[in-house]
Amino acid sequence: MICAWVRSSLHDQPLIVPVDWIEADDERQSAEGWIAELEEPDKYTYTGRVLLMNELEQTQTEIRGRVRSREYMLVQGISVQKGKRPECRRCGNHNRRRFATNRCSWCKSNDCLYCRECIGMGKVTRCTPLVAETARPAFPEQQLHWSGALTAMQIKASERMVQSLKGEAHQEQLIWAVCGAGKTEMLFPALIEAVRQQKIILIATPRTDVVLELIPRLKKAFPTLQIAGLYGGSDQRFHSAQLFISTTHQARRFHNYFDVVIVDEVDAFPYSYDSTLAFAVQKSSTRTAHTFYLSATPDKKLTKRLGSTGQIVKVKRRFHGYPLPTPRFSWIGNWKREYEKTKTSRYLLNWISKKDEARRRTLIFVPNRSMAEKLAEFIGRSDITSVHSEDPSRKEIVEQFRRGEYQHLFTTTILERGVTFPSIDVAVFGAEDDIFTTAALVQIAGRAGRSAADPTGDVVFFHYGKTKAMASAVRMIKEMNRS
Repeated sequence: MICAWVRSSLHDQPLIVPVDWIEADDERQSAEGWIAELEEPDKYTYTGRVLLMNELEQTQTEIRGRVRSREYMLVQGISVQKGKRPECRRCGNHNRRRFATNRCSWCKSNDCLYCRECIGMGKVTRCTPLVAETARPAFPEQQLHWSGALTAMQIKASERMVQSLKGEAHQEQLIWAVCGAGKTEMLFPALIEAVRQQKIILIATPRTDVVLELIPRLKKAFPTLQIAGLYGGSDQRFHSAQLFISTTHQARRFHNYFDVVIVDEVDAFPYSYDSTLAFAVQKSSTRTAHTFYLSATPDKKLTKRLGSTGQIVKVKRRFHGYPLPTPRFSWIGNWKREYEKTKTSRYLLNWISKKDEARRRTLIFVPNRSMAEKLAEFIGRSDITSVHSEDPSRKEIVEQFRRGEYQHLFTTTILERGVTFPSIDVAVFGAEDDIFTTAALVQIAGRAGRSAADPTGDVVFFHYGKTKAMASAVRMIKEMNRS
């Protein structure tokens, strides 16, 4: 799109417009050029959602009118400045290998640059703009109430969060809480304080499953609060809300918007491995935003950075006061050879049989998607199924398991954290696989014993050789239980 900077007679701040939108009384501030190559003025601010033009529900004429009235701004999708690496203005990608070129229907070029990093959210190209909102909505003052009770440790953590919100701007804090400590409930006093201050809040988590679990819990706790859930396939992308519960990927659609940012499971994949997701969360928050990180297994870099400023709050006990279940090891021989022969390990079958006798439901974690599906097929029972990240019925299967419609569920690490099922036992089949890191195994063990009515549970690591990660996970859990 060929554009130019202009200054309208109605506004002091310049704006980018396509050349065929320029009106007679506009004062040109730059030469014409591809939007990606235009230099930006120093005073260039926008806040709110940042979307592709074809994501908007308005017509071109309506978009043009909103740009002229300053409700919207056109901003670069990709910045291509002389002597600098290209940068995607939505996801922050500036790795040349994560860009590509193709024939473009907009500019008719055979080599139009586009970003591969965030293409799953729609293609951002050199020649097309992003449409940004220029102002945030105002929300009426309201007093939220929650009638639940917190433990002494939960109260300590929640009070520290509230103190942070009442204190200086732009504070960061880590809530280091064991699996099953009740992190969601710990947030409630801070959410009440943030709403009292009329702040806009983001709870960001790396995984869709966690978003889907948090939405009904928070809506039940705060029925008068405007809440929107954002994830791939969500129908609430354009909803106005004071609290957004979102995957970290969806934070890419916002800029300079959130006053309070809560990053749940900060150490989880893919957030901990993809720097553009951290960029997205940072970009979505205001310069004065308060940021809270939640994790049972934070990485050393984060604990060192925030520990030096005294901004770590530890919650060492589960909400019901019982210790974390300590995993036990079970050697099962060369299970891969049996699997290749379409057989299921007799050790695993015996364990499932014992759980059936005890009427216990189970989560069985396996190294990959294919194995989850095939092991469920090998056993061939109607009350056993599988789930993984690519399963189109993923959401429905998780809900069916939660309702008790399945007795046993084979799963990949997508359910290692952030989801709660009462009264289940847990197995890790092939626990020596590299996918099962120390943090993953600690989180997996934390799926058991989460209910006050059933605070214990069996956790077993089926393996063909112990790994350092397995030993480290058990050692870490024992240390947590001693503290």
